[in-house]
Amino acid sequence: MERFVQLIVAGGLALVAGLWLAALFARGSAVWISGVGLALLGAASVFAGIGSELEYG
Repeated sequence: MERFVQLIVAGGLALVAGLWLAALFARGSAVWISGVGLALLGAASVFAGIGSELEYG
């Protein structure tokens, strides 16, 4: 499988998991903070996967 596809899929899964953690646990708890971090990491991975395929003119 292409590298950019792996980044997008893994990032999307991490983003969804992080958002679920942030939604289910109390704000400010260790699990909530981990969820927010996971969501940010997932979003960065999705953008890195998309950015790797863009060609700049």
